[in-house]
Amino acid sequence: MRFTTMAIVAILAIGLGSTVSAAKRKAPPSVGTFEQCEQLAIERGVPHGQTGHTEFVQQCMGQRPKGRPTG
Repeated sequence: MRFTTMAIVAILAIGLGSTVSAAKRKAPPSVGTFEQCEQLAIERGVPHGQTGHTEFVQQCMGQRPKGRPTG
């Protein structure tokens, strides 16, 4: 009887703990403006005209890079 009570209490505790932790959601990442993303690219060493600059800015702004092969 004691074991059954402890098992039920443990199951309830795990169930409630998982629902509480599941309720905490992270905020979606903020999407930068074009100017912010340009400045960030320069700070990270990808200046305008260098290979990968356009793709970096597009990803920073929350877009998929264009003109790249998918395979």
